[in-house]
Amino acid sequence: MNNTDNNSISLLHAMYNEILSLKAGQGKAKLEMKAQIEELKLEMKTSIEGLNLEITALQSQLENRNISNQHTSLSVSAISSANTIRKPVSIFCEITLKHIFKMISEDLGIEVTSNEKATLNMCTKLICDDMAAHPSVIALGPNPSWGSIPVALKKEMCARHANIMKDSGIDFTRCLGNWASTARVAHLWRDCHKRLQSHFFML
Repeated sequence: MNNTDNNSISLLHAMYNEILSLKAGQGKAKLEMKAQIEELKLEMKTSIEGLNLEITALQSQLENRNISNQHTSLSVSAISSANTIRKPVSIFCEITLKHIFKMISEDLGIEVTSNEKATLNMCTKLICDDMAAHPSVIALGPNPSWGSIPVALKKEMCARHANIMKDSGIDFTRCLGNWASTARVAHLWRDCHKRLQSHFFML
């Protein structure tokens, strides 16, 4: 065997050893990679469990808040219901000034004197004057009836009446459906309407 053959054999051995080394390295790398994957899986599992615990805790807090809000809402509703003043009679047009004075005295606890009567008359007249000057009422022509006025405008004006009365120390806003303000404004408007009709008829 000559030198060339010996060199070739040595080179082959070296290449074989290199291949074995590479395979061993690949095997080690695979094991390391597998270990890292398992570690990542464990970390992800731990993180998911932690997130689930946090979600459960948050849901529990939200449920407790909802229960608390429901109790609060019920309490507010109960208080509001207790403060509400219902209509004295079922038929709206039968509500009289006596009913309103009785409500002021018994429900609001305010003695009805000449001052309270003057305040009620002044506020009612003010609202009727404002409503008469409204463009949608002017468009109805002279002396429009109460029924011809747009419902939305009547509700708005009667709500203003209740607020003005409240600002004056007589809380009409407690009346359910704003019945007291609506009754007074409607009554004064109808009275004025009738008087004007009679005046035109006499002419």
